[in-house]
Amino acid sequence: MTKQLEVVWDAVREDKSHPTADQIYDRVRKKLPNISLGTVYRNLQKLVAEQKLQVLMRGRSQHFDPLVERHQHFFCEICDRVYDVLIDNQKEIKPAKLPHEGFKVTSHQLAFYGTCKHCSS
Repeated sequence: MTKQLEVVWDAVREDKSHPTADQIYDRVRKKLPNISLGTVYRNLQKLVAEQKLQVLMRGRSQHFDPLVERHQHFFCEICDRVYDVLIDNQKEIKPAKLPHEGFKVTSHQLAFYGTCKHCSS
């Protein structure tokens, strides 16, 4: 593990806020002022390839999530925060009917959208 990769990993591994690459870059620059945004992106992609991070797409921006176990997300439509939603793994979520015969579901992605408690008050 290179020093740059280690600092990028340290900046995101305990973060539950689902930061963007730009937010991670700002944190990393405090420890490595000469690091480029491209280097941060490359290291984030390495962490994704190593399955230490997963990527969430919110519009055109990527958010990075260190919780790689299967879970869902809640997206606040006001402040753009992302929250983890853990659903009982014992319960299987299946579509009532697929559009054609022969489809086999291997995974799914479920997201919730609305207003978080901070924005609701």
